[in-house]
Amino acid sequence: MRKILLAIDALNINTPSIDFACFVAKLTNSKLTGVFLENVLYDTVTENVYSSGEQKNRLSLNQRQEITEENIRFFKEACDKRGVHAVIHRDRKIPVEEMISESRYADLLIMEADISFTNKPEGAPSGFVKELLAHAECPVIISPESFDGVNEIVFMYNSSGSSVFAIKQFTYLFPEFANKKITLAEVNKSKEVTLRHKPEIMEWLKNYYSDIHFELLYGEPVEELFKYVFEKKGLLLVMGAFGRNALSSFVKESRASLILKTTNLPIFITHH
Repeated sequence: MRKILLAIDALNINTPSIDFACFVAKLTNSKLTGVFLENVLYDTVTENVYSSGEQKNRLSLNQRQEITEENIRFFKEACDKRGVHAVIHRDRKIPVEEMISESRYADLLIMEADISFTNKPEGAPSGFVKELLAHAECPVIISPESFDGVNEIVFMYNSSGSSVFAIKQFTYLFPEFANKKITLAEVNKSKEVTLRHKPEIMEWLKNYYSDIHFELLYGEPVEELFKYVFEKKGLLLVMGAFGRNALSSFVKESRASLILKTTNLPIFITHH
């Protein structure tokens, strides 16, 4: 991996997402491109970052420019301090369309779950995030609100082409995790069902990982996934097919939103 994108609201920079993106860039020896989304086609309403505690203000074009330039300086300095090579892109049209286009020429896109360009609170995942997860042309990682490292990789697996594709994409992008604990987790509604195609997936995983474990969960997939990852730390969750088939229901389920809101885990998502 060589090119990582970090989606940034030019008027409201997120320090934890920068911390996480710098960790990934340094781990993989990649360039980190900060994509500053300015959305100048719309009359944006946002909180004035220089006036903590004040009500939201309607910003002039000059004010937006000043805030954006200050945030770019902050991003560059943060990357420099962490020894990460930073690149700046300023995109000034419709944010979701700009990011989809950018993703076509990148290896990985990182963004926080609640980044938004509307004038009202959306929560996580925001409409912007849902659109990108469904249409991004490279894998995506949802960054956590705080980050203390990765001790275990959890692959959500159902033997489908989509789930295996996500596992492969993650593995190819992150050979640096070869010695981490790997857990292959499958959710089945019936306890009579065992891990599907275990010999085949085990044979493939052994080519890349040295510490492999299996976890069979029983019940509704989204509910059991939430129970499994809730309050766990040091995990990186990998899943596939976001927005394209069976797992597209992830964004529609209230419990799935709770995963993004409450678990504070980085989540790698891709589709094919």
